[in-house]
Amino acid sequence: MFDPLAEIDRALAEQAGWTWFDDYLLYTCGVAELIASGRVAQIPSTATRVRLEPGETCLADGGVQWFTWRGVGDGRWTRGRVRADGQTPLGAVAHLGNGVRNETRRSRAEAAAQPRWIAERPGSAMISNRRIHLANPERSFSLYWSALESVDLTAPDLVGCRFPDHNGTMQQLQIRSAWAPLIFVTAALQHFPHHPLLRTGTWLPAGFEDKCHLAGKKCPKVRGL
Repeated sequence: MFDPLAEIDRALAEQAGWTWFDDYLLYTCGVAELIASGRVAQIPSTATRVRLEPGETCLADGGVQWFTWRGVGDGRWTRGRVRADGQTPLGAVAHLGNGVRNETRRSRAEAAAQPRWIAERPGSAMISNRRIHLANPERSFSLYWSALESVDLTAPDLVGCRFPDHNGTMQQLQIRSAWAPLIFVTAALQHFPHHPLLRTGTWLPAGFEDKCHLAGKKCPKVRGL
């Protein structure tokens, strides 16, 4: 039975500084070993509320926070007008004040249209051997590994990717989750085998294999797959 977390001596693990995140990493190593050797069928599918496709295996399911690279506005704004005679002192002041307000509106609209990382509402993710399915109270969608143009693990718990939408426009997404290494490795092993992090094994923290040994568990040889 596939169970990377079995037989861990928790007392020894605690002395070795083992954390809950190391559990996620060791599970990821177990999955990576089977994917790399073409034995995905040996991974038992995790429980999920997302409908799976025939032959699809759910590797993990849990809470996530994701971020999209976009503006919060489209740059449009409404020009204010005044009904005053610009020839009189009071009318001139009114027109001047309206001009200042219009310039402020324009500047704010332009600033809002500039893309930035926008945090979407927290939700959940289903991670499988084929895709990641993201859902929150506002929307849900699937992103297939085969559709990615690039993927990168930018922090231990943060993975970023680029992909074209239905109109061919390139989109950027960041996903913050303890499953970030699993997301990265699953996508990279199947579609980005020459990724620098995959080749050097630096997606896995230095010394992790030694920590596993101290915890009474042998880590699969996945560094530098």
